[in-house]
Amino acid sequence: MKKIVAIIIFVFLFQIGGQSQCFTVGADLSYTNSVLAHGGIYRDASYNVINPYLLFAQKGANMVRMRLWHTPSNIINSCGNPITENTITDVIQGFQQAKLHGMKLNLAIHYGDYFNDPSTQKRPQAWMGLSHAVLLDSIYNYTFSTLEKLRTNGVTPDIVAVGNETTWGFIDATATTNGWTWPEDADKFNIAFTAIDNFNGAHSLSVKKALHFTDSTAAWLAGLFNSNNVVNFDMIGLSFYPVWSNFTSLQQFGNLVTQLHTTYNKEIMVFETGVPWTTASGDNYNNIINSYGNLSYPITPLGQKNFFSDLSLMVYNSGGTGVLYWEPGFISSTLCDKWGQGSSYENLSFFNFTASNTPLPVFDVFNFCANLANENPEIATPEIVISPNPTSNTFSITDRNTAPKSIRITDCLGRSVKNFDSNQDFYDISDLHSGVYFITFSIENKIIVKRIVKE
Repeated sequence: MKKIVAIIIFVFLFQIGGQSQCFTVGADLSYTNSVLAHGGIYRDASYNVINPYLLFAQKGANMVRMRLWHTPSNIINSCGNPITENTITDVIQGFQQAKLHGMKLNLAIHYGDYFNDPSTQKRPQAWMGLSHAVLLDSIYNYTFSTLEKLRTNGVTPDIVAVGNETTWGFIDATATTNGWTWPEDADKFNIAFTAIDNFNGAHSLSVKKALHFTDSTAAWLAGLFNSNNVVNFDMIGLSFYPVWSNFTSLQQFGNLVTQLHTTYNKEIMVFETGVPWTTASGDNYNNIINSYGNLSYPITPLGQKNFFSDLSLMVYNSGGTGVLYWEPGFISSTLCDKWGQGSSYENLSFFNFTASNTPLPVFDVFNFCANLANENPEIATPEIVISPNPTSNTFSITDRNTAPKSIRITDCLGRSVKNFDSNQDFYDISDLHSGVYFITFSIENKIIVKRIVKE
């Protein structure tokens, strides 16, 4: 029999369905805290109320993205009150939940008081009227201090995007973006990258630096940025919403991913995507998307699942490193944004508002790597099975050829919380708090990490 010995290290490996990472499949949950605060209720398949972060972790999501606004209270919502979501406090709370449940962290810094996107890249009110030199100082200090605040709260991000969908300008003085001005705009990106570099150096960390483009502008912008010496980054994030895309097939998008990766030697990840599972509404706030654009998927729960699965496989096969869905937790509640109350996106969420916000089939896509391993046995890890998972009290471990001699359990901060030194039929973790834990094995010089959810 093979000898299995628990190794006393914590290995930050993404997990999907028990497989070591082959790909990132996650979610932007930027609205989720505010939805919860405004009465939104998420349920599991048995109609039990559930913490949405726990549910996403249980389903296999391995990264959470959140946006950061500078001073959103400068913006008044449709109910006549200051905007309160996506402050640094909100981001910290969301990231703490994500990390507690074993997911990696992706931060989108908008460098504005509210949404910045292809048509709007307005700087925060606090930076209006600043000279270029003082503005660069402000960008540096804001970026560095933001990362310090996250670090001191135990939620250093794994990826930081400098800007959100910066397709036609960055940190502008005007409400409508005014296009590119070189080298001034290059200075803005590069000073933010320098702040992340210095933060990494100060703490011996390796936070990745990302840009964020839309699918239709990415090839042009990557070349434009390269020619203007904006090159000190690790990753290009893409937005791909079929309804707003000129692509007529997923293969065209896959070709873009391959082109960017091979030309610039950067990681490519989809930061945002979203498609409808219905054209109906769960409230009086009009839906913003009711179409797949040029793609021919049916607007059904299965159509949504198949699109997300096909997109993930296309990005994986094209050399990309992950896909994040925007914003699957944006269900209806009493939340007011700038344009309405409720949700303009509940028909693209992962929750069925006609069935008490229970999970839709699209959640199955988070098992991407497990499903891929079943289809491609050469990438699979040794078949250790932990059951039940999730569990409230005990679990067992089985393998085709052997049973463990000893195991060690660590929490999401890498702290050892439980040791078992003898082979047992069941392992008792009833004394642990709810959350995600990791069991690490060494098998024939291979490192295998299993994730278990304690309810």
